[in-house]
Amino acid sequence: MPSANAPTLPALFSERQDFWRPWWWLALAIPLALGLAFFLGLRALPAPTGLKWVVLLVPALLTAGVFALLRLETHFDAEGISYRLYPMGWRRLAWADVKSAHVRKYSPLGEYGGWGIKGFSTSNYAYNVSGSYGLQLELKNGHRVLLGTQQPEALQQVVSGEIVK
Repeated sequence: MPSANAPTLPALFSERQDFWRPWWWLALAIPLALGLAFFLGLRALPAPTGLKWVVLLVPALLTAGVFALLRLETHFDAEGISYRLYPMGWRRLAWADVKSAHVRKYSPLGEYGGWGIKGFSTSNYAYNVSGSYGLQLELKNGHRVLLGTQQPEALQQVVSGEIVK
């Protein structure tokens, strides 16, 4: 169910990016395999078998669940930008508060320390889930926000042609 401040105006551009990638099953399989090897090596210890399975499976399932649930949603309309990293609530920036906007290539690890909601200060942060392109917003209050995108060309056309003047 959308939060109270979910976008309601017609979208000039809208994008949904899932955090989960198919190859991440391999990334989960490796620690699961190591855990299984550890579990089989602990058979001689007196701990209950069920508890060993819980210790092995719960962290892997929780990790998979979190990655499957997270997604970045952006919505651009005539009044501004709404964005969120689901399941968190929507954030809204009015175009009147934006000094400049442009699509650029960036390094998620090098510039922001990874993916998700990242930033080294409250005045420069990023919302990203994958890839290396994003919409760089410079706000009139001096803050900077980068919103990751998988559609840099389409977003650049919208920003340069219809929104930012």
